[in-house]
Amino acid sequence: MVDRRLGRGLDFFLSGGRGAQPQAAGRADVADLKKQGDDEVLMVDVGSLDVSPYQPRKTIGEAELKELAESIRASGILQPILARRVGERFELVAGERRWRAAQLAGLTKVPVLVRAITDQDSAVFGLVENLQREDLNAIEKAQGFRLLMTTLGTTQDEVAKKVGLERSTVANFLRLLDLPDDVQAHVSRGTLSMGHARTLLALPDSATASAFANECIKGGWSVRETETKVKAAQQAAMGEASKPTGKTKARPVWLNELEETLVETFGIKVAIRYGRKRSQIILECAGREQFERVFARLKDA
Repeated sequence: MVDRRLGRGLDFFLSGGRGAQPQAAGRADVADLKKQGDDEVLMVDVGSLDVSPYQPRKTIGEAELKELAESIRASGILQPILARRVGERFELVAGERRWRAAQLAGLTKVPVLVRAITDQDSAVFGLVENLQREDLNAIEKAQGFRLLMTTLGTTQDEVAKKVGLERSTVANFLRLLDLPDDVQAHVSRGTLSMGHARTLLALPDSATASAFANECIKGGWSVRETETKVKAAQQAAMGEASKPTGKTKARPVWLNELEETLVETFGIKVAIRYGRKRSQIILECAGREQFERVFARLKDA
């Protein structure tokens, strides 16, 4: 069974696995901050902290920051920001919102828990922190999962285990990155849902997907309407569109299930074209690296 606690969780990470309870540290004096093992809690100049390159969240709402800044002015920072040393500076691992809000609140120093953390752990927990608060949009999650795969040099299955999700869930998010940039931007802004976006993946090319996305937004299509129109476009492209007065022949359910199974297995776009005399299974790979990964899976099978 997949662990639903999202990997080890931030509590484990912040406590170093020792179960330590965080203490209010917003107004602590340097003398009150202590060193435990290899960990240090220091009052650090806000200008000495840098954003992590592994941070999946690209935007933070202004209203959200202002609300947090007001809380910091009133109560201080109740949990130290987690960071690691990079040369003479510090790189954020968890707590970027608190760091930005602290600057907005006028603080010049913030309490920082300094820990020796690898690139891999920094990438994992930067993503987990946001997943636990459900702060990321679908594209940011997809980019975070891809970054983890690149950083860890690992598979979708192993990444899914680290963040406590099903592999099929991770695969579905990663497929969104096959969409053209303008469609991804719609998903990021929330003008297009993940359900709509997944449906558009079945279209043959980027230009068609972009055109459909625009029409979908203008027309206010539901996901079901989008699915119907995409299927009609596929049939037309295959020369199998029905006459206007005729009835569209329903696609066999078992074909849809088989297609979805292949999508979840390989984590790429898959199209099955089934006919009495000739059938095709089309696997669409984005780049050589993905192609070689799929080829290796097929070869092993």
